[in-house]
Amino acid sequence: MLALAFDTATDACTVAIGTEDKLYGEFTMYAPRAHMERLIPMVDYLLKQSDFSIGDIRGLTVGLGPGSFTGVRIGVATAKILAQALNLPLVGISTLDCLAYPFTFGEELVCVVLDAKRGEVYSAIYRCLGGKFDLITPYQVMPPRDLCSKLKEYKQRVILVGDALYPYGDLLKNSLGSSVDFAPPWLWFPKASNLIALAMDKLLGGEGKEIFQVVPIYVRLSEAEGKVGRAPTCRGRAGPPNGRAGREGKFFPWKPLKSPG
Repeated sequence: MLALAFDTATDACTVAIGTEDKLYGEFTMYAPRAHMERLIPMVDYLLKQSDFSIGDIRGLTVGLGPGSFTGVRIGVATAKILAQALNLPLVGISTLDCLAYPFTFGEELVCVVLDAKRGEVYSAIYRCLGGKFDLITPYQVMPPRDLCSKLKEYKQRVILVGDALYPYGDLLKNSLGSSVDFAPPWLWFPKASNLIALAMDKLLGGEGKEIFQVVPIYVRLSEAEGKVGRAPTCRGRAGPPNGRAGREGKFFPWKPLKSPG
């Protein structure tokens, strides 16, 4: 099955096209606060460079966050637009799971840490073995010092990965010392090809037909929602989420834009 995947939850915008056994193309760009302008041109460019059209796509997968509230909403809303307009199945995958996936063939704990702003990090801890991983904590948000305390409880080496290592790497290293290793920096942002790998079994198994069940993972209230005391549209939870039904924005027909450059 030819699938299109993208994630806009972090400062990186990433798009990939692939099947269960081949990656045809991937395009990742550092684009803070520019996902709305970049995403569709990146999709259109990648399709053209891979010699496919949007009509060749048979399944969609999108990163659900947590991450930037605006970024997550852009990605999920765009995925729903395409899924409805093209009558395609849509599977959502946690952005934290996407970042943990490259380490599944090791035998260590992996802790994904994303910058949640406001002096906090989004995090999840995974136990990896034999090409699979188990999520052993909920998706959660906390100050980085609290995360250090939690990691010390495991009394074993942990691989840290995620963009929160930019602002908090020194703090984490000083607190945890030799019990942690940092993943290489080029793995600190999600890659859409990992979304395809994580979603493909679900797509091939016939999941993804209820597109309104694909909802963002926010974990906490946005700043605006917190000020007015609103509950978040949806909440993060442990395990690969299916979410709750909900509507976001309007749906418009797909119109490919000009490729960048």
